[in-house]
Amino acid sequence: MSTAATESGHDLSVGVEEEFFLVDGFGHLATAGPDVVAEAGNVIHGLQRELARCQIETATGVCHTGKELHEELRSLRRRLAKAAAARDLSLLPSGTSLSDEAVPPAITPSPRYQEMARRFGSIVDTVTTCGCHVHVGIPNRDVGVRVSNQVRSWLPVLLALSANSPFHGGHDTAYQSWRHILWSRWPSAGPPPHFDSADEYESVVGAMIGTGAAMDRGMIYWHVRLSDKQPTIEVRIADVAMTAAHAALYAVVVKGLVGWALRSLEDGRTAPWLRAELLRAQLWRAARDGLDGECTSPAADRSMPIRRQLELLNECIAPGLGSSDRAFLESGFDTVLREGTGAERQRAEFARRGTLAAVVDLLTSEVVS
Repeated sequence: MSTAATESGHDLSVGVEEEFFLVDGFGHLATAGPDVVAEAGNVIHGLQRELARCQIETATGVCHTGKELHEELRSLRRRLAKAAAARDLSLLPSGTSLSDEAVPPAITPSPRYQEMARRFGSIVDTVTTCGCHVHVGIPNRDVGVRVSNQVRSWLPVLLALSANSPFHGGHDTAYQSWRHILWSRWPSAGPPPHFDSADEYESVVGAMIGTGAAMDRGMIYWHVRLSDKQPTIEVRIADVAMTAAHAALYAVVVKGLVGWALRSLEDGRTAPWLRAELLRAQLWRAARDGLDGECTSPAADRSMPIRRQLELLNECIAPGLGSSDRAFLESGFDTVLREGTGAERQRAEFARRGTLAAVVDLLTSEVVS
């Protein structure tokens, strides 16, 4: 094992990419994403167009603490909300759109996106979702593959913690993360395989592109993958968070997990290896039940409630974090368990006020929290 793999969790770099919907005053999807990027892209860091015209993406710079991340995420969200408001639009921080649209979302006019639409047909019409992607620095790709093997069994817990898409197309889906179900339609999406080496990782990526299941490396949509643009491992399982605070909490959890994985590898400890089909089944359960579900715990190698697993997760990752991040983690977990995940808060607001318009109001007002 490289000595770089012993790097403690509080020394690891972390960055976050967030996708948002643009909506009008009635909560309907707007098509101004490319226009907002053109107008504000030079003043908002990492602003990018997305597959659908109703979406927009931001990216933080390199951060090291939860507090730093929270401040940058709030700043990015605030500035993007201001840019959207200039067009009488709002940012909707939900994994799926709540409104019942008459036609599929329009595709952003770029050669790559148009080719995706041609190759994948109606899949493109049904996977317009918004996620949160966390990048954590790694020393090299060989270590990154081994870290992926360690953290993949924690994916159901990460999904349950980040669930924020119970409504879609004007109705309650009966899921906590309907985004996960929709996104799984991509042939290249899902939990990453267990790899023996970086060479095997590259071989599988090449084979998937060769079959046409992915157009290129950017379309390898595993929930954990190695970045081709940066020396990072990227965890992509999460719905976009309702609040910047929850997004920062989730990112600290992911950073902590990568740090735990590096320490475990240095000590010769490997996480239980779940077969891909069982991991998919447990991800489905987490998408449906959220924090009220259960799955196999990588910490105990047996099935247990996910709420209990959050305690075990904290026990795994907290020792490798700095004091600031440990306090951030404890406060964040307390808030989520007290107030609920994004999905739970959306449903609670619907139960209280009885309309999806009220849920949209909640989401758009909480986006900069």
